[in-house]
Amino acid sequence: MKRRRIISVLTVLLVFLGLLLVKVAEWVPLTFGDIPFEQVLFHMMVPMQGTDTSFLSSFIDYCLPIPSIVSGILLICCIIKDWKISSDIKHGEFKHVRNNVLIIITTVACLFIYGFGITDCIYAVGIDQYWYNVSHPSKLYEEYYVNPENVKYTFPEQKRNLIYIFMESMETTYEDLEHGGAFEESRIPELTELADNNLTFANGNNDNNGFLVPSMSGWTVAAMVGQTSGVPLNIPVEGNEYISDKSFLPGTYSIGQILEKNGYKNELLLGSDAAFGGRKYYFEQHGNYNIVDYNTAIEKGWIDKDYREWWGFEDIKLFEYAKNELTELASSNQPFNFTMLTADTHFIAGYECSECIDLYGDRYSNVIRCSSKHVTELVQWIQEQPWYENTTIVLAGDHKSMDPDWFKDIEESGYNRKCYYAIINSAATPTTQNSRKITTYDLFPTTLASLGVTFNSDRLGLGTNLYTETPTLVEKLGFKKFDKELTRHSNYYDKYILYGKGKD
Repeated sequence: MKRRRIISVLTVLLVFLGLLLVKVAEWVPLTFGDIPFEQVLFHMMVPMQGTDTSFLSSFIDYCLPIPSIVSGILLICCIIKDWKISSDIKHGEFKHVRNNVLIIITTVACLFIYGFGITDCIYAVGIDQYWYNVSHPSKLYEEYYVNPENVKYTFPEQKRNLIYIFMESMETTYEDLEHGGAFEESRIPELTELADNNLTFANGNNDNNGFLVPSMSGWTVAAMVGQTSGVPLNIPVEGNEYISDKSFLPGTYSIGQILEKNGYKNELLLGSDAAFGGRKYYFEQHGNYNIVDYNTAIEKGWIDKDYREWWGFEDIKLFEYAKNELTELASSNQPFNFTMLTADTHFIAGYECSECIDLYGDRYSNVIRCSSKHVTELVQWIQEQPWYENTTIVLAGDHKSMDPDWFKDIEESGYNRKCYYAIINSAATPTTQNSRKITTYDLFPTTLASLGVTFNSDRLGLGTNLYTETPTLVEKLGFKKFDKELTRHSNYYDKYILYGKGKD
């Protein structure tokens, strides 16, 4: 009897796990869209404090009910079956053959459910592709990577300030058809006007409006790493060995480090907990950034200790705090690099602040329009400041939105989604007026060049300085091939970038 009870418990457990994996396989693409397994793996290994709890609620509501109900019913049946077997034994009616056959059939069925759940989950979240990439190393870095630490930089006599605004999920997709977007009526007319009047490197070709986002830079911290250091965030299974407050991509050499070495004050402002996703670790270790986040706002008394909206505090507060921080930074005699990250446009459906207006009949469109308005108003405020003349502003979406339902019809139409990008008040002029095909990594050297900095290489990391005529890697290789190479394992990346064990 004891052996049968153990088998019954294991059977119920296998059914629960199998059905749970089936539901997880459905939930992940429904909630996050088509994401690489590396992104799932990364978020399993980094600090999760400060995350939006709606994801946990969504997981519980979608994934747990059916496995729990079916397993509960099966458990009750197993208990009743054990009672029946006990009764048979007590009355001397040994029906071992029938009972053993029943146990075998039940166990095989449960193993089938478990096996199907594992297989479904493996394909749904891309574990199969991940192992293929690991077992087929790439030589991309050996052929094209330029270590930024080995490059010589020359700054202008009067160093320019940099304001870099990461805009959550901000795409050129939201623009109107005339500007290469996917809508009859633009959701971001204010940002479109900024792009029309400033530098985008599209040069009138709407097909190249914005920048392409490789798989390994398709979530926030990976996008921030890619745009500031020119490399993807490629995570091995044992990745937790380096994601910590002591080590985060020690082999990278970012714009923060370059600017700090040349006398800049670096600061990062965001409305959530900076520890989430390891963002705090990356920016502290790569440029010694002063971190101003949700926790800082509480410490400084900007918000009450019990205050929490969306991921921490909403963007309408973020923009006001940005003005205060910029005024303080500009009051010193030190050049500054001020980086900030918006959040209201995060999926699912975004956060409607008190100033959002229902213009389009759906929440996400209204939030996107509100963000466009607020970012533009901040830019206009900056342009009115006495220190603006010596300041360059970079506006960049961090990655494509992960809201799968909102983009369903757009993607089915074959539209090629890209992120928004514009440089305002650049100190440099492109040497060519050709329309450029660019990715996340090209923003790193291009941002540095926009400050009037010159360097003895047209490429930094895997990014190309767009002010030069040198082809970007996506222009040279094509996006599909470039993206495929990035997802594959690289011995060079592991040794020199991931663990920083040597210098090339």
